[in-house]
This record gives sequence, C-alpha cells and structure tokens, in this order.
Amino acid sequence: MDTASSPGPDLERLVRQELTDAGFTVEPSLSTADGGLGVWHDPTRGVVVTWGAPAARRPVSRLVRYATIRTAVQLALRTVLADAGHQITEDHDGQELIVTS
Repeated sequence: MDTASSPGPDLERLVRQELTDAGFTVEPSLSTADGGLGVWHDPTRGVVVTWGAPAARRPVSRLVRYATIRTAVQLALRTVLADAGHQITEDHDGQELIVTS
C-alpha cells in the first residue's frame, strides 16, 4: 500500500498539531528558524519533519554539541510521533523524519 499518497494536508495538519501539543515550535514554513521544526507534505514521500538551528548560530567549535542535540531532538520527535501511532522512516542521513501514516 502506498501511504505517501494518503491525504497529505490532513496528515501534515495532524503531525503539526501533535508536535505543537508536545511543546515543539513548528514553523509556518519549510525553514527552521531558531531551532524550530520544518514540517511539510512531500507528495512522493509523505510528511517531512526536520529540525535545525540557523547556520550562523553554529560555530565550527560547537558542531559536536550540535550533533548531540540533534540526536536528542530526533529521538524526541520519533517518540512523540510513534506514540501517536505514526509510521516513521528517516531520510537524508537521518536529517529528516518521514511520516507516512
């Protein structure tokens, strides 16, 4: 069954609401400003969830700390989405979570 073509806008709204209810800042657009989440529907993959801090705020000396924080945030996102019953995969070396149902 191809779940990526399921009702994308409805799934996107649901994912946005679940993440907001869990305390995340969900950005209104694809960009991830100030450590917020970018959430959008990709018709070929599903609902994409990505987190990041602006590049200007990531000096090279803090890349290890940033990677550790990214890992913690990704785990939290996976936990919230899985607890809500969603199917989740990773894309782009774990930089994106893809919600398909």
